[in-house]
Amino acid sequence: TNDTGILSYKDHLPVSQIVIGDTNRTGSQAVYHVGSLRCYGDKSIWNAASFYQESSYLYFPTLQAELASDISFYFKTSSPSGVFLENQGLKDFIRVELSSPTVVTFSFDVGNGPAVLSVKSHLPLNDRQWHYVRAERNVKEASLQVDQLPLRLLAAPADGHLRLRLSSQLFVGRLCIKLNTPLHDFYFSYIEEKHWLNG
Repeated sequence: TNDTGILSYKDHLPVSQIVIGDTNRTGSQAVYHVGSLRCYGDKSIWNAASFYQESSYLYFPTLQAELASDISFYFKTSSPSGVFLENQGLKDFIRVELSSPTVVTFSFDVGNGPAVLSVKSHLPLNDRQWHYVRAERNVKEASLQVDQLPLRLLAAPADGHLRLRLSSQLFVGRLCIKLNTPLHDFYFSYIEEKHWLNG
């Protein structure tokens, strides 16, 4: 008997064990072979990171987003809260987080005091399903979109500071996310649509 199988979906990875049964028959034998991994399909969704412990994180070079940033990603989690990404300067910062099971918050400070945009969902966002987030900031306004919920907008102060001055490494936190940008374009990244920074 030949039990041959192919893993067709990345959700079935990693393979953590192989179970071989019916091993107590005289003259029987089992042979297994794990072939090479060949990935193909939509390259825009390969840039993914999964975190299995609360203390897990990634660091990347400082986000280059002085005048504008357009960050989009998908996430799925069962955690009630956590930071998706954060970058800090001496006083300036930018952060996207799940602040409660039903609220995604985009906050930043360019020297005018913290600006906060929040989108509240009527359903929990920590339901282990993929959810879409897009946070954008430019010299005129900031916006936050979560799934198909209403877009939240915040106008920039007319006579305020414009430049986001960051100096620390970009922190990508423990919630399972996929960023919408190739790794080499965003210095780090994790999904399914195009992602532009500084543009």
